[in-house]
Amino acid sequence: MTASRPSFAGAAIEVRDLDASIDFHRVWLPVIGFRRVWAGPDRVMWARGYDHFLLIQAGPDAELPQAKHISLAFAADDRAQVDEVHRRLAALGVDIVFTPQTFDYFSPGYYSMGFRGPDGLQIEIVHRWQDLPALEDAEPATIEGADGNRLGGYVFRPLTGHPPHPGIVILHGFAGHAAMSAPLARRAAAAGFAVLTLSLRGWLGSDGENDQALRQPDDVVAAVDWFAQRAFVDASRIALTGTSLGGQVALMAAARKPRIKAVAAYSPATDLLRLRETNPYIRAYLDDLCGPDDAAQAGLLTRSPICHAAEIEVPVLLVHGDKDDNVPIEQSLDMAAALRRMGRSVEVYVVAGATHFFDERQLDLARQRLFAFFRQHIGKT
Repeated sequence: MTASRPSFAGAAIEVRDLDASIDFHRVWLPVIGFRRVWAGPDRVMWARGYDHFLLIQAGPDAELPQAKHISLAFAADDRAQVDEVHRRLAALGVDIVFTPQTFDYFSPGYYSMGFRGPDGLQIEIVHRWQDLPALEDAEPATIEGADGNRLGGYVFRPLTGHPPHPGIVILHGFAGHAAMSAPLARRAAAAGFAVLTLSLRGWLGSDGENDQALRQPDDVVAAVDWFAQRAFVDASRIALTGTSLGGQVALMAAARKPRIKAVAAYSPATDLLRLRETNPYIRAYLDDLCGPDDAAQAGLLTRSPICHAAEIEVPVLLVHGDKDDNVPIEQSLDMAAALRRMGRSVEVYVVAGATHFFDERQLDLARQRLFAFFRQHIGKT
């Protein structure tokens, strides 16, 4: 599948000196595919397909906004274009705000450089991944989701043991993707497990929109069924795990009763109604996601694993840091209590001193418990 260019929808900017601005922007716009398509006495427009960039000569008495408070980002086709824009502008002595570098915390593979134009406007040239990258030690997977949507991921074959192997499906956290699960997948494969890492709908490699565990669990059920049909996977010995959003989705998927024998969730949100009250930073996100008033409450409850505890029949492991401010540990403790009331098998593994983001030592402790849990419930290879 050939990924399409990310869209820069367009912008119209008033400038103090149109001729000087044209001379400046002609240095770098062609590098990323923009060409002048229309020019008049007081304006000029560049376009790249349906994307446009319009410069307009400001009137003599115009009060322009302070450009230092405005930033525009233009998409590049690859990192080489980012580097070439930097090379050309640096050679002219242009004010370079930052040199080409990676900002993976913005979006997967985000690589950019920034500079200021003649009016002080900060412009950023960006390339980011449009699909999952190739991994040398994994096979790309394309799976049909619950709505016929495309789900992307990777299959890691076991490095030891004899087929059919027990299998593990791994789900990433919010704003993550299947490649981010590769370190855990490699450790699991080295231990003899077959592994599928999946990008949830709405995230890199998969179609659709993120819905915070509304239809994403149905996609996971479909992915488990697909994985179970691989010849080297023992369909009777599959487990599911996820982190943060992925943990929430894993628990919600377990409530759909897929063909899994166990589920493990790291730092999961299990009660969104309570989480909305305790974490004000995500309140607006949840409100926009679920709608206003009664509809919002229903939407939060529908996505909350704690409301579906009775439907989860497989053993559950909940891993949580006791210093987690994003998703407080009470989310796991309350979920465990709800499962126990239903007579379910559940364990809470508390990682002392851990926040929502584990350091290497904390990750190692959690992995040891995770693999022990999987060996207990889906066996050795």
